[in-house]
Amino acid sequence: MARAKHIVGWISVVLLVVTLASIWMLTEQSVEQTSSLSESTAHVVEGQSASLQPETAGETQAGDAAGDADSATTAAHPDPLAPVRMWMGINIRRIAHTVEFFFVGLFASSAAVCLDKRMLLTRLRCVPVLAFCAVCSVGDQVHKIFVPGRHFDVIDLGFDATGYVVAMLLVLLVSVLVQRATCPIGAHARR
Repeated sequence: MARAKHIVGWISVVLLVVTLASIWMLTEQSVEQTSSLSESTAHVVEGQSASLQPETAGETQAGDAAGDADSATTAAHPDPLAPVRMWMGINIRRIAHTVEFFFVGLFASSAAVCLDKRMLLTRLRCVPVLAFCAVCSVGDQVHKIFVPGRHFDVIDLGFDATGYVVAMLLVLLVSVLVQRATCPIGAHARR
C-alpha cells in the first residue's frame, strides 16, 4: 500500500509539472492566438446547440416531406442544454481557467497526500497546497502582464480558485475515505 501511494505521489508531481508548463505556454500565446483558440473551442462547445437551431427562412424545403418532419421534430424537442452550451461558449476562457487550475489542485493535493511521510492529518496538508495553488494562480496573472496585449484579470483568480478548491476537496474526501477503509477495525474510536 505504501509503495503504491508513493508511486501515485510521484506521478502526481510529474503531471503537476506538465500542467503548469501547459498553463505557461497558453499564457505565452499572443492575443490573436488565444482568441483563435477560444473561438474554435467555443464553436465546438456550441456546435451541438447550433445544429439543433431551426433553419433560417432563406433555406426552404418546399415539397420535401422528410425535411418538414425534421423541422417539426426539432421544434417539438428543443435541446434542453442549449442555454448551458451557449453560456459555456461565451465564457470559454473563464471555464478554461477553472479546468486548468482544477488539475493544478488535483495533482498538488495528490502529491501532498501521497508523499507526506510524517503522516500529518489530511486537513493540515491543505494549507500549503492551497497557498501553492494561489501563488500559481497569481503568478499566471502576473505572467500575462509581460505578454503584449494581455493583462492581469482579477476575475480569473476567482475562476482559478474554484478549480483548485474543488479539486482539493475531492482529494481530501477520497483521502479520508481511503484512510478509513484501510484503518484497522476499532481504530476509528480512538481518534
